[in-house]
Amino acid sequence: MRKLIYLCIALIAVISCSAPVTETIPTIQFQKNPDAAESTSQHINVKASTDWVLSISSEGNWVKASKTSGAPDNGDVRIDYSANTSEQDRSALITVKAGSKSAEYSFVQKGVPGGSGEESDPEEHIQLTTSAAGSVTNTTAVLYGSFKDASSTPRETGFEYGTSPAAMSDFIQSPDAVSGTSGSFSAAVDNLYEGTTYYYRAYVVLMKSGQARYYYGPAVSFKTSSHGGEVGTGGIDWFELPLMDFTRNGSYLVNKDDATEYFAYHWCAGSEKNPYGKTARNYTVCYSSRYKCPVWVAAPRHKMYVGASGRSDAYKKDPSIPSDIQYNSKDTGGGCNKGHMLGSAERTSSTATNQQVFFYSNIAPQLSTGFNTGGGGWNILEDWVDSKVCADTLYEVVGCYFDKFTDGYGNTVSPKTIEFGGRSDVSMPTMFYYVLLRTRKGSSGKAVDKCTADELQCVALVRSHTNALKGQKVTAKEMMSVSDLEKITGVTYFPHVPDAPKSSFKASDWGL
Repeated sequence: MRKLIYLCIALIAVISCSAPVTETIPTIQFQKNPDAAESTSQHINVKASTDWVLSISSEGNWVKASKTSGAPDNGDVRIDYSANTSEQDRSALITVKAGSKSAEYSFVQKGVPGGSGEESDPEEHIQLTTSAAGSVTNTTAVLYGSFKDASSTPRETGFEYGTSPAAMSDFIQSPDAVSGTSGSFSAAVDNLYEGTTYYYRAYVVLMKSGQARYYYGPAVSFKTSSHGGEVGTGGIDWFELPLMDFTRNGSYLVNKDDATEYFAYHWCAGSEKNPYGKTARNYTVCYSSRYKCPVWVAAPRHKMYVGASGRSDAYKKDPSIPSDIQYNSKDTGGGCNKGHMLGSAERTSSTATNQQVFFYSNIAPQLSTGFNTGGGGWNILEDWVDSKVCADTLYEVVGCYFDKFTDGYGNTVSPKTIEFGGRSDVSMPTMFYYVLLRTRKGSSGKAVDKCTADELQCVALVRSHTNALKGQKVTAKEMMSVSDLEKITGVTYFPHVPDAPKSSFKASDWGL
């Protein structure tokens, strides 16, 4: 009885001490706004601190939402809209309410090609200027604009931008408050591509007879800086990367040979610098819309990435991968927990950089009983790889395989679809692997593309995704040449290191 009383008191204490949820103004993130005149759809992301309700007001009901309510962690909404056959732009008002907070957003669909795409208004004499961009880095920039002689205070200001003057399909609203018929505004954009030319133009929204009307300034351009690997026309030449031949689909990088695969790369977000004094890269990922899972993650390993930040546990969607193909939550399932491809402990140089390895694109379902747990098959292999990090840098690719596979220990695993991450269509990998490249000495001070084949060593290590490997030490049975793994996965590894000895390996070079 005494234990029951204590338990009740404890429960009351927990309930009474729970902090109330702080309500914030809900927001909507569009993929494209404005969008083209064609009949199409897009996914928008509602961000709210509590359960939310969405409504759309449009003349003729030309835009509709796939759902009108949701929880804080379930903000993915598809909006469908019919073709705009007029030369005039048209707008819809989207209102989202969460608790006592609400916000309104204008969604614009452009007029048909051939027209100006902008509304003609002989009574409006506003003059818009798009100024030169400032604070341009490899992935960020600040955009500037101004206006004068407007007929009223703008309801909204912002910028359209993109990699082509004919397709400025991205959009950002300025946070600056403007008042009156003249003013200036700016907005910071991020997640840009390195070494790439961008075009942008300023816009303002004025209310005319109850309708939102858009006015635009001229387009100008800027180019992001480069960090030693050209990104922009379909290639990056970092040593750890597999072959990446991509094209751009809006703001996303898509594999030219497989449209279900998306690429994204991330720069360190703390103060980490490479040997040239520029921002250090974090990792690059190939993510599959077919498997709803990463295909591979490539990264450099060096002591510069290890510090005292600890785990951030900042699980969230990767902003550089389409939202609707990623996990919807950090929920687990299928007997699996959340397995990092690039481990959290391998990126503790800053909290901001560690947060990036918690993107869902870097997470794969891994069996929790004997694979991704203390003494589990994967954890043992991770610890072994950690011991191979050297002063010259260890270059690694961590990958998943999804077809039936038998490893060197005789463990066979067949494909399986599971519930994971708040969705029911996730493919559980049948095998995980590492591909490693480094100098033999480990402290030569030479870049790997300046080394001969005799000065380098590389190897692949593969383990079936099974709990049966718990406690299994790393042996030569799980090793194979990089070329042999290429035949299995269809991925080309280390194309930017021409003398990498991919066709052979010696277990003794790796201490086995």
